[in-house]
Amino acid sequence: MKIRDLEWWIIGALGLIAFFLAMIGFNIMFTEAGVHRNLLDLAFQSMKIYAMEFVDEYNSPLPWQLETARWLAPGVLLYTAGKAILYFVRREFKSLLLKFHNGHTIVTSLNDKSRYLIKDMLNNDTKVVVLAGIENKSKLDLVEKDGAVIIEGDITDKNFLKNISAHKAKYFVFLEDDDETNISNAISVYNYLIKAGKDKKQIIFTHVADDMKLSELIELNFFEEFTAANEINKNCEIRIFSMNERTSRVLFNKYPPDIFNPVTADSPQVRVAIFGSGKLAQSMVIRLARLGHYANLKKMKITLFHYGDSTVNKLIRNIPGITEHIEFENIDEQLELFDIEKFNKLNSEQRFEVVYLLCEDDSISSGILKKLTEADSPGNLNVVLTLTNPDGILSKWYKADLIDNINLSKFNLIEESFTKDALISEKIDELAKIIHSEYLNKLEKRNPDKPSHQDWEFLPIDFKIQNREQADHIYIKLRAAGCEAVDISDNEKPAFKFEDNPALVELLAKMEHNRWWAHMSLSGWKYGKERKDKKKIHPYLIPYEELTEEIKQYDRDTVLNMAALLSKLNLKIQQC
Repeated sequence: MKIRDLEWWIIGALGLIAFFLAMIGFNIMFTEAGVHRNLLDLAFQSMKIYAMEFVDEYNSPLPWQLETARWLAPGVLLYTAGKAILYFVRREFKSLLLKFHNGHTIVTSLNDKSRYLIKDMLNNDTKVVVLAGIENKSKLDLVEKDGAVIIEGDITDKNFLKNISAHKAKYFVFLEDDDETNISNAISVYNYLIKAGKDKKQIIFTHVADDMKLSELIELNFFEEFTAANEINKNCEIRIFSMNERTSRVLFNKYPPDIFNPVTADSPQVRVAIFGSGKLAQSMVIRLARLGHYANLKKMKITLFHYGDSTVNKLIRNIPGITEHIEFENIDEQLELFDIEKFNKLNSEQRFEVVYLLCEDDSISSGILKKLTEADSPGNLNVVLTLTNPDGILSKWYKADLIDNINLSKFNLIEESFTKDALISEKIDELAKIIHSEYLNKLEKRNPDKPSHQDWEFLPIDFKIQNREQADHIYIKLRAAGCEAVDISDNEKPAFKFEDNPALVELLAKMEHNRWWAHMSLSGWKYGKERKDKKKIHPYLIPYEELTEEIKQYDRDTVLNMAALLSKLNLKIQQC
């Protein structure tokens, strides 16, 4: 615990010490003078010293207790008054200094997610200005105590933007709960910054919480205008991101189904269970549909436990191609009334490789987890528990990795997703950027009008997603081959060469084709004999076996190029 967290306890303790020392001192002094004073008289005299009312009619030296108290008591009082005045003027004073800020980050909300991001950025020596309502004018918020500045105002107002030095900020992060508010405000700030005409590189991170809304906007080419504008106005850029998409990506990469039970060519259908009715559960279903393509070459089966039929209906309606790549099993019931007997029956018919608890309420997750400990499973049940409250009781409660029959893995949504590295630095995209860079290097000539030929920062969202999925699926292919990526300096085993195993390359090429097919299908593309990009029609959305040898070779080359890509991260491939 920091000293400042104990500050008022220390001040209160010093005040009490001064009071009792004064009573002891007065008692000694009156006794020596032969004057009788009861406890109430002593208490009254002691209280007066806080206001420096000490009648100078006593002979020195005074008892040390009284001498100490008559200085300590007014000192405590003056310190407390000074702190109170400082609390009232500190926010206003910091607001005045905003005009002199440079290279700071502006965040447009104050909630659990943004608080954690703000705290992490402050810990990384980043100046942060928060645009949010101030609930208690006389009390500093925790992020203010850490060093952030909170100010209220209209971010669409040019004068307000000027007052907070928006034209000198390095990053903007729009993290409001309403997607339309984030997008419209980001556009307004973007237009202001373009006219400000500064040379500083400025990036506007704009959150779209709903993955399906994001998919709709991408299909409508909503962001094409800004992609083109980013290319023209290289010093200012809008980056659209979905935290649910990013969270599901981090979660999937950390706890994919095949790390619990390896999937080989002879493995049965992979089956997982998802508990949740919110946007994260929807995003995880989409993630599994995009990347759940394993060596058994079978559709993954997802059993979705949720309440209300809107979740599945929305997925199928907004992403029609999703049923081509995963098999749905829909269990529509209130999660609080989860039926463990129904779960046992489903698990006995076909075992769940992993159970993802993606509830938006930790208390509901706790109830489900308690019931899962009673599950009748042939082996231990693999459960990934997502926590929405990093300081909540559930986070502190389940410390063990093994609870009864459950192998428990915990994933803290906020701590692992809302950090400077995850959002601003985009370290998670390192391999995806390398893949795109290699693609550009192999082009004989770049066409500036072709979207896929742009540098990473100006690449349309859909192409970024495609590179990210190819990067993430590399590790699935490695596990399917019984390999892993290790530090390039590791000489324990020789580097594995896929060229020496054409049958394995062919299997991984089929996995890669299925992954690419899923990406295209989930992005709105359909099969047609002739390719028509504007209508999203492609002739290769067919089983691998029906492709020509020339097209199959593209997938084989993707597999054979994995070692070269990983070497850019100082990694090499070895057999496990």
